Amino acid sequence: MEYETKRQFPEPRASHFLEQFWQDIRYALRVLRKNPGFTAIAILTLALGIGANTAIFSVVNAVLIRPLPFTEPDRLVRIFETNDKLHLSQFSSSVLNYLSWKEQSPRSFDQMGIIGFVSLNLTGTGEPEQFNATSISPSLLPILGIHTIAGRNFRDDEDQPGSPPVVMLSEGLWKRRFAGDPALIGKTIALNGIQYTVVGITPAALSVLTASDINVPLTIDPGKEARLNHVTVAVARLKHGVTLPQAQSEMTSIARRVAQQFPEIKDWGVLLTPFPQWIIAAQLRTALLVLLSAVVFVLLIACANMANLLLARAAGRHQEIAVRLALGAGRQRLIRQFLTESALLSLLGGAVGVLASVWVVRSMGASLPAGLLPISDVSADSTVILFALGISLCTGLLFGLAPALQTANSDLNAILKQGGRSGTGGARPALRRALIASELALATVLLVGAGLLTQSLFHLRAAPLGYQPDHLLTFQLSPPAARYQGVPKTWLLYKSLIDSLQSLPGVRGAAVSSGLPFAGGSYTTTPMAPIGKSILPAGNSIPIDWRLVSPAYFQTMQIPLLRGRLFDEHDDTNSAPVMVVSKKTADSLWGADDPLGRVLSVVASGRQFTVIGVVGDVRNTSLNQDPTPATYMSAAFRQLPLMDVVVRTDAEPNAVLASVRQRVHEIDAELPMANVRTMTDWIANNAAQPRLNSTLLEIFSLVALIIAAIGIYGVLSYSVNQRTREIGVRIALGSQRSDVVKLVAREGLIIALAGIGAGLLAAFAVSRVMASLLYGISVNDITTFAVVAAMLLVVAAAACYVPALRATRIDPIVALRYE
Repeated sequence: MEYETKRQFPEPRASHFLEQFWQDIRYALRVLRKNPGFTAIAILTLALGIGANTAIFSVVNAVLIRPLPFTEPDRLVRIFETNDKLHLSQFSSSVLNYLSWKEQSPRSFDQMGIIGFVSLNLTGTGEPEQFNATSISPSLLPILGIHTIAGRNFRDDEDQPGSPPVVMLSEGLWKRRFAGDPALIGKTIALNGIQYTVVGITPAALSVLTASDINVPLTIDPGKEARLNHVTVAVARLKHGVTLPQAQSEMTSIARRVAQQFPEIKDWGVLLTPFPQWIIAAQLRTALLVLLSAVVFVLLIACANMANLLLARAAGRHQEIAVRLALGAGRQRLIRQFLTESALLSLLGGAVGVLASVWVVRSMGASLPAGLLPISDVSADSTVILFALGISLCTGLLFGLAPALQTANSDLNAILKQGGRSGTGGARPALRRALIASELALATVLLVGAGLLTQSLFHLRAAPLGYQPDHLLTFQLSPPAARYQGVPKTWLLYKSLIDSLQSLPGVRGAAVSSGLPFAGGSYTTTPMAPIGKSILPAGNSIPIDWRLVSPAYFQTMQIPLLRGRLFDEHDDTNSAPVMVVSKKTADSLWGADDPLGRVLSVVASGRQFTVIGVVGDVRNTSLNQDPTPATYMSAAFRQLPLMDVVVRTDAEPNAVLASVRQRVHEIDAELPMANVRTMTDWIANNAAQPRLNSTLLEIFSLVALIIAAIGIYGVLSYSVNQRTREIGVRIALGSQRSDVVKLVAREGLIIALAGIGAGLLAAFAVSRVMASLLYGISVNDITTFAVVAAMLLVVAAAACYVPALRATRIDPIVALRYE
């Protein structure tokens, strides 16, 4: 008897479950194979949603989630200097202030380090090449917790003035220029005409921080430094157990003591910022999170559409379900079978989507401007693969659960009584309408966001630059100090080059500057104070951008002269120091008074300049940043190690590039041209991130709109099929075909209005997150909201039209025979 009971009620076994699971998979594959059209549409819909999510998550993972390639990066901080009086919240560090902090021996830090920036020309091994290099303290690599992959780090005594010149090369440069030759360690290379001994090869991780291929020791001669010259990056590693607020409190006290010792920095303080917060700009972080939210919306829309498709498809399978229930199939087993089908669909769609996302990420990485992302490697690692697998399974459960529960809970008797007739399918119309309304609500939010970003990009492109960017060719030069010692000799080089370039056919003008707009050169800001009468309170100063330019700079850039005069050949080291200021500088310092003849003092050096002219304002650093106060000094007085050359041409700038390069080599064959670009290229590079944000959101919105429109069409088509008899009776009783159109269209438009209305309310609430990404437009721009609503209504009406038209063609006689 005991034996028979066990045979009748066997205990569940893992092998039995696996056997049933394998049966479910094989049956699901047969069902999908029998409906190739439905399967293809479903896989494509899911591939769009899952692929878009995987592609954007790959970038988010690389930038925001993947730890920085340093040891315990959460303990790394950058030390900014601040000045509330000058409205400077995150400013570079002064070398002398850094030394004073170290002398105070902060107990919060294991070590402190510093990074400077230099320009170096590599010669003697192939074509001359210019590099934006970094000068670093020997403590930097230990602070970051990284090691050289060949050779050694700088020694502590190698950062002293007069030490033998040594250099570390990046792994990338080592492999590209020297074929990864290990024998390079200990040999010398020529940098700026000086022989440097190669002592080590640094890993790619260091370039994440320095963005350079060459590193030399930062030598400090305190006697040649100014305490208000903020040009370096100071970093530190927190000791174990020390929190950021504790370290901030100690550094604030130290900065206060240093300020008491040196009154010129009495208004300066310090701010500790964690590495991730510093390296990853807040605007980039916001943009990535907005894009990730957008693709999640696309996936939710795809899920809602898939649920509708499965509900409609389940209506044709009720006879099959009824027979299986009648033969003893359990409802749990049926739910599992339906979920297996939806999960299999989702996994197939996910596989296609992941393959597409890999291609998209590679294409995106190849097309993005250098420096747009703080990392160079965006790839599908194990985290991305697990993410794709996870959202594929969750998506399958999400869109498959409602149809599975509804079908498994169908009334067996009611279905069997229908016999061979096509039943209603039990699909609750309210559920399907709610799903479509939710699709439209999500699509509305996406379209509003895309509309705001598109209009912002339009405003950026239309923003006045203050100069004429067309037909401008730009490049950078860094004459080695070993061969061009002193201002007069370096100025003679630039003056000879300008004269030579201006004589070229097709060249209308040439000039040099210490920094061009958007060109990534030497951006310099320093506090300046007016001498004498000013609208500023006595003794106050403001941060002002300063540039060193040749006399023809303003004419070459076509920056208008508003008052006074520009520099000429008489403004040199033998004349009194003079300055040209921007309109914003004049307005900020002297208001409506005449600025000509006024004197402006550079706070750091105490040097005074007389204003001789006023020029138009120029956007220098970013398209979405209004022009800031700027001053211009004659390059004949001083040149920076790195200078920009700008050439205005009659035709396409690249057409004269070969001639320009020849003239440079005629003057100095070992002087490389770097960052050769047109000014329009620099502007396009500056607009790359907002353009990418706008383009991606537009694409996601279009996909969402198409899926939502298909959903409306599907719901109304299903409704027409279910109401064939009713519509036939209405027509037979005298209803006009226009009445039938209104009947069907009204149903669709009510759904559309409900979804669009809910979406507009949601967009009004969430659009504030995008405020930092917008320029020249409000987050609650009424025009954008109205245009989006109107467009969605038009699309919804178009989606309603075909089912409504088909309803008018129903033959009343056929309809009355229906069922």
